[in-house]
Amino acid sequence: MGLIICVASAFCWSCFDLARKLSLKKISPESILIIFSLFQILIFSFWLFFFDFSFQLKDYFFVGILLILINVISALFFLNSLKISELSMTIPLLSFTPLFSAIFSYFLIDEKLKIFQYLGVFFIIFGTMILYSKSFKISEIFRSITVLGNNTAAKYMLSVSVMWSITPILDKICLQSASINIHGLIQAFGMLIFLIFMHKKKIKKEIFVFRKEYKLILITMLIGVGATILQFLAILTSFVSIMESVKRTMGQFGSLYFGRFFFNETINSQKVLGIVLLSFGIFFILNY
Repeated sequence: MGLIICVASAFCWSCFDLARKLSLKKISPESILIIFSLFQILIFSFWLFFFDFSFQLKDYFFVGILLILINVISALFFLNSLKISELSMTIPLLSFTPLFSAIFSYFLIDEKLKIFQYLGVFFIIFGTMILYSKSFKISEIFRSITVLGNNTAAKYMLSVSVMWSITPILDKICLQSASINIHGLIQAFGMLIFLIFMHKKKIKKEIFVFRKEYKLILITMLIGVGATILQFLAILTSFVSIMESVKRTMGQFGSLYFGRFFFNETINSQKVLGIVLLSFGIFFILNY
């Protein structure tokens, strides 16, 4: 059952990536996040009203506030990266999320990497180099490091990977002192307050766009809420490593397909091989 929930969650997140990129053609990243937070508040409020909940403020407070800040910053970086680059060139970089998790574990809690995990690190780094190379020539593969360093969208997404390597752990800590419905409500409400305070002028300018593009925005938000709820359930019913493996792998291949079908992005040998290597890298790091 846990694996089925992981697959369903991963598919929803992949569709959410597509819907967000389509929405970014119409409204700003800040506006998308505010609308998404409002939808989450609505859904979690109904959930809270009709079902029981548990909450321990003292244990939740510090980690919960930290998680809100990380979620806001990482979400803005993520959406800006999607907005300015190809779907199939940005989503695969989230493969670095488990890599950073492994690195943090090594340095912070002295968790030694196994040989297959080192192999996974190599696959992720080499796969990314191939993904951003113009050809399979050795010189071009190594030149891709410079391309990555000069690519704003790539730097945004790598920053997101660092932050997202921490959030599942923080979510799991929060869920020890709060039920899913109250945790989701607090996180959504905290993000909403922060975003409105920082970007209220931009929101006022885009009210007309909201009315015009309400169908696309509504679909995007419903997919996002579904993905969020399923991820919370996946965390509770499966190991975080399994959830992340399925989510990242499906997300990468989804970006390749959706990028081609909806945005006419090029599919070449470098992208395919790069994504395959990244997927193997994720599997080796998270499951050995």
